[in-house]
Amino acid sequence: MTSTPPAASPTALSSSTTRAWRISAGQTRCYPPPGSVWPLIPSSWKAATTSMVLFYYLSPDCGRRRPTEPAMTLDPQAKADAQPAASPNSTGHAGHGGNRRALLAAAGRASDDLLDASANLNPLGPPAWLDAACTEGRRLADRYPDPEYLELRQIAAKYLGLDAGTIVFGNGADELLFALARRLAARLAIQQAASTQPPTPAPTPRHFVLEPGYASYREASQAAGYTVESTNWTNLQECLNQAPNDSAVWLGTPNNPDGWLPPEYPASIARLATRFPQHWFILDEAFIDFVEPQLAGSALPLCGHLPNLIVVRSMTKFWCVPGLRLGYAVWYGDADGLRLQLPNWPLNCMAEAFARRAFADPTANQGRQAETVALLGRERARLSQAIAALPQLKFLPGMANFYLLRDDSGRKPDLANSLLAHSVAVRRCDNFHGLETSANAAWVRIAIRTPTENDRILAALTAYVSGHTDQAASSTSLTGETSLTGAASLSGGASGSSRATGTGQQRAKALMIQGCSSNAGKSLITAAFCRILRNRGWDVAPYKAQNMSLNSAVTADGLELGRAQAVQAAACGLPPDVRMNPVLLKPESDRGSQVVLLGKAWARCQAAEYYELHHTMRDTARAAYDSLAAEHRLIILEGAGSPAEINLKPRDFVNMGAALHAAARVLLVGDIDRGGVFASFIGTASTFAPEELRLFAGFLVNKFRGDPLLLGNAFAMTADRTGFPVLGCVPMIANLNIPDEDEPLIKASRDPAAPIKLAVPMLRRVSNFTDLDAFAAEPDVAVFPVDTPDKLARLQADAIIIPGSKSTVADLQWLRDSGLAAAIRDFAARGGAVVGICGGYQMLGRTIIDREGRESDCHECAGLDLLPLVTEFHPDKTLVPCRASWLEGDLPLHGYEIHHGQTRPLADSQATAAAVPAVRRDDGTILGYRRGTCWGSYLHGIFDADEFRRAFLNGLRARQGLEPLPVHRNPGLDLELDRLAESVEANVDMAAILRLIE
Repeated sequence: MTSTPPAASPTALSSSTTRAWRISAGQTRCYPPPGSVWPLIPSSWKAATTSMVLFYYLSPDCGRRRPTEPAMTLDPQAKADAQPAASPNSTGHAGHGGNRRALLAAAGRASDDLLDASANLNPLGPPAWLDAACTEGRRLADRYPDPEYLELRQIAAKYLGLDAGTIVFGNGADELLFALARRLAARLAIQQAASTQPPTPAPTPRHFVLEPGYASYREASQAAGYTVESTNWTNLQECLNQAPNDSAVWLGTPNNPDGWLPPEYPASIARLATRFPQHWFILDEAFIDFVEPQLAGSALPLCGHLPNLIVVRSMTKFWCVPGLRLGYAVWYGDADGLRLQLPNWPLNCMAEAFARRAFADPTANQGRQAETVALLGRERARLSQAIAALPQLKFLPGMANFYLLRDDSGRKPDLANSLLAHSVAVRRCDNFHGLETSANAAWVRIAIRTPTENDRILAALTAYVSGHTDQAASSTSLTGETSLTGAASLSGGASGSSRATGTGQQRAKALMIQGCSSNAGKSLITAAFCRILRNRGWDVAPYKAQNMSLNSAVTADGLELGRAQAVQAAACGLPPDVRMNPVLLKPESDRGSQVVLLGKAWARCQAAEYYELHHTMRDTARAAYDSLAAEHRLIILEGAGSPAEINLKPRDFVNMGAALHAAARVLLVGDIDRGGVFASFIGTASTFAPEELRLFAGFLVNKFRGDPLLLGNAFAMTADRTGFPVLGCVPMIANLNIPDEDEPLIKASRDPAAPIKLAVPMLRRVSNFTDLDAFAAEPDVAVFPVDTPDKLARLQADAIIIPGSKSTVADLQWLRDSGLAAAIRDFAARGGAVVGICGGYQMLGRTIIDREGRESDCHECAGLDLLPLVTEFHPDKTLVPCRASWLEGDLPLHGYEIHHGQTRPLADSQATAAAVPAVRRDDGTILGYRRGTCWGSYLHGIFDADEFRRAFLNGLRARQGLEPLPVHRNPGLDLELDRLAESVEANVDMAAILRLIE
């Protein structure tokens, strides 16, 4: 395509971008050529110049005039060499890893399950503050960036200890490499044009590339008109001795693709630059942050003393943000001239915001580097040892975050293609000059990834060496365990992808339910998926790393776990197991919480004390998960509270911390009934770090009332803003009789017209309040919470039931302070029925003894004195599921005990009237006493027994002169779980959810 420029002065062609026009034989060429545009130049412009390049730098957008500079005469051989060689790795200039689209196409895969080890990025992933930086940049998107990037350069200069004027930012290090070559050529052209001496032939400067080396060094030099010569470290000084002035050396430090670093770096480079001040030394430190600091440091501090030293740094590899395109160069000799070679605003607002944050916190950066270097050191050593055992593969470790492999097998398909068949992409090294080649030798470069991903790479390498090309091949991993590749890997190549177990079996797949908030419905949704997937034939188990709840259950071996996990276990058809909830926090008095570890009371802690024990809790929880996951095919995890509690993220092992450990795909549940669910979805997703986003799969709307069509395009808008779909809208399920740890105290009816009214004091530390759930099955009962004597009096209740308490003494004091204690005693004195369960049972006695101060400083305090009993707290906790009987009528009971105290009748001489045993365990232990219309028991779940519950209610009916009613069977947990599962399954995209775990 041609065009005719205006017949005016050359300044008429000025633009906001640099243009180099080559005038020769009546035609000019924009070099490097912009596509296929070859504009013609009027004959009046040709003059006598036949081989001269004019650079136009007039940029009105920037508000400054850039001088017109003639360029160096292009060497004819350089012109011939300037065309870049075709590369199998890319369609652009130098071959480069990370072309995910092309790699997926080559692998023939539609799904994005590729483990990309072709690009050398930090295995830690992007920093946690990436989203915050992007948000900051987004707020600035309505204005142009500062063309000088002055604030950014000042922040960088402070961090680096350099002069701000010497720092030049570019759209990635590659842009700066090409700009540097152009600037060196422009400087030479200016010198030639300014010379007053008669034109004499002068030797053309050469550019030396230590090879094998990054192909862009050669391309940038050739594009600027230089002849490029290959050399090595041994011969470099001799080359420089013979080279014309203004020659240049291009050196990767560490080098790409072999990770080599010059000995005694950077001092050895300083000696060279000092010895050869007439030459340029361009150091590409893209990978220097991956080198152990004690082995080598950066050459940046030398730049101020050596104006012929230029250092280029990439910011996208260490920070793992290649999509941002961000790099900088430091050149004390001619930074301003280098800026002239760049277009206006090389950094967009988000890249600039990211860079500001990256330079703002030296301590955090040093911590990230230390963590990165430690990980690379461990993995490099493990990989070296493992690959040494694979025949015909030679491992070259280097000092950066990648290693070079030579394959001498000559096998077809070759190594790179074979790995790609296993969804592992590596960097072919065909276009690296200087690698030793032979008929059978092939080179690939592989990034060091996470331990799990390195295991997956090793499995694919082993399959290749063994001659197996099927995707499901397995091998011994670096850790000595069996590791599967391909279909067994996590979709998206998340850093925590499926790990193997020491039993030789693949560890369970994992799906996690998190919530925007407490009471979003996580526990029930988790139970629903447990039942749904169990019904579909999965061997499934539940897991919650840490639960804070006063609603607990007891295992068959007398250990304690959260009630929700016991329900979820039932949904899986399993008995409860403490590994399903290894850490249980039970809030007590103002002294803090009781920590239950693997089912046993372990400590009492304030929040600050608990955080000091974080590592113990985390390690225990993860070990429990690993053990459970080794025995089941699928684990359904439940989060706690909200994963968006950003202040807790550093210590999180319950939400995204658990998901990362388990490689679990995550669904986020939101309660639409309380409002603001879509804002919660969008806001919560915005707090996820990049490695967390790789696990995140979508949203579930919960507790919806009405027609889903009323939601309009809210689902589409949520997906548009977050990039993740809404995978379901679960309706509010009426009268669901399933224990839920976050449920309200009262689930039964509060109909004031009900013939039987039960009053329940709202204890401040109520526990195991599911004891009251069974009354929801009865047609003649209403249960009312009361917290004042007036409410109790107005209710005219038939009975008062005092529930369990995690802090009996404190709640007993609250009853006194509120006036309810006196009201309850008056109610009993008038013949009213008063019942106490567990802690409530202890309150009914005359005395509570706490010699060790387990709950309070009161070593002995008075109870309500409605039963002639004394309770004494002991260190040991009773935890036992049991069967028992209501002795009057021999009615069967079942439930469990969770209590510290032991209760006994007072001696006959102390009691005004003896207490009669009311509840007896099958082994003969008395679990409750009664006297008159008052009774109590340690048995949680006592009202779950249908016959007893109806007998109790009919007794209250008889006192009103009402006829007894027949037994109403509670539908039972199993049937309710089926009802829950049916509702959830019918209202979510099960096909999409199944794809997450299959």
